[in-house]
Amino acid sequence: MPRSVFDQELHTLQGQIVRLGTLVEQALIHALTALENRDRALCGQVIAEDVEIDTLRIEIEQQAFRLLTLQQPVGGRDLRLLTATITLVGDLERAGDGASGIARLLLRMFPLQEAKPLSEEQVALKDVLALGQEAQRVLHATVQAFATLDVQAARYYWQEDDVVDVRYHMIRHDLMTLLQGNHALPALKQDTLIMQRITYLLWIAHKLERMADHCGNVCERIVFIVEGDAEISSSDE
Repeated sequence: MPRSVFDQELHTLQGQIVRLGTLVEQALIHALTALENRDRALCGQVIAEDVEIDTLRIEIEQQAFRLLTLQQPVGGRDLRLLTATITLVGDLERAGDGASGIARLLLRMFPLQEAKPLSEEQVALKDVLALGQEAQRVLHATVQAFATLDVQAARYYWQEDDVVDVRYHMIRHDLMTLLQGNHALPALKQDTLIMQRITYLLWIAHKLERMADHCGNVCERIVFIVEGDAEISSSDE
């Protein structure tokens, strides 16, 4: 394969990966909108869109293997990009699974909402939505970092995963507190289904935290592609 053709193939491959990340981000945005608006139809759309994400991941992997077989690069950024693609798109696809998983949880949670949420639940919902917005911000920045192979941005958002983790652990603490007896019993007297909904919110928060973890893995792969290592601190220091 001539070098010019190979370069074009690599450019196309990179564009497909960016498209995959964009689809995952759109799925997350739709899932968060569904959570905020109790939109069952949008949940169904997220679940349906996950098929396109899965299909695109397979196509990208096949293309990467094809280029490895035909060109057989022996080193440098080209080889690192092709080998990193396999794990990188796997993380993006699993982040997409997180969005569809949230949609499936919402379809179970919505029928449990009989009346206006209690004040504690409203606060919990706002916190989970804020966590989702943070995860979406990290996902968007991660995809952009890959699009330009911006190693500085990749290092920064690799560390931003810690910010999401801290927010998640705070939310988990607050939600677990709501499930404790001295808080749960008065709430149950007002709404017998609140504990089930709080449990679903806890699972949704966990999925959002895992989506940010997958973004951290992608950022690690970006550093590997550009610099040939996966150390978070090096040239910046």
